Amino acid sequence: MNRAKSGPGYFIMLLILTAICLSMVYPFINLFFISISELSEVMKSKGLLLYPKSPTLFAYRYLVKYPYLGVSYTNTVFITIVGTVLALIMSTLGANVLARRDLPGRNILTTFVIITMFIGGGLIPTYLNMRDFKLLNTLWVLILPAMISTWNMLLLRNFIMSIPVELTEACRIDGCGELRILVQIIIPLSLPILATLALFYGVGRWNEYSSVIIYNSKQTLQTIQVIIRRMYITSLADSTELGDKLADLPPLETIRAATVIFTTLPILCVYPFLQKYFAQGIMVGSLKG
Repeated sequence: MNRAKSGPGYFIMLLILTAICLSMVYPFINLFFISISELSEVMKSKGLLLYPKSPTLFAYRYLVKYPYLGVSYTNTVFITIVGTVLALIMSTLGANVLARRDLPGRNILTTFVIITMFIGGGLIPTYLNMRDFKLLNTLWVLILPAMISTWNMLLLRNFIMSIPVELTEACRIDGCGELRILVQIIIPLSLPILATLALFYGVGRWNEYSSVIIYNSKQTLQTIQVIIRRMYITSLADSTELGDKLADLPPLETIRAATVIFTTLPILCVYPFLQKYFAQGIMVGSLKG
């Protein structure tokens, strides 16, 4: 093993992987450098910075003071956390039912579930349903209708079906109920797929945009993506919300870079905590002992 790691092929592969890693990480680092650098320095370097030049936090101070940004950030965090937790709970319950091999009419029920992936109710009927349920202009309109993704639930269902039947049967022989089997057997063995689905749901909730525009008209119920988009499409010179702060407006290029860092950094911080669950092979040896 040591001889293999000391060979030229190992170092070549290490250099290639390092180059690939840097090519993925550098754009994000470059944006951070742009966000804290003077515009004149950014223009001189043609947008490619190896380190921040004339560091300043002007763009970030502007973002923090932007109208409704703090409220929208709080709304986005709430939608992401609560929406992801509820989506994982509902997806787990639904996948566990569809994974039962002894469920009467399981194939028919699965077919009806799959149909929802291709045929929807339409925007207008959905909007009328949200209105009748009194969910318009609330944060729950962005959480409750999206609690289950059919595709994610089917992924979880297939994973649960790969769990050896001997495990659940042994638990039933020992007197365990279905809820205990789900909590103590199925969920711990499904942590890799649950971590993956948590990222899918979390990123989807964090980037919520179209549903916010359709169902919420109040400024205090907007998400961070809507506010950031507004900063791009609204002419800053004609804006009536900034008032006397127009004279202290930072360059648009640094604002754009700062908004990217501001909106993507929190969701990127979640990846290291879920990465350990992505390792496969957790089922190896689960029937032993």
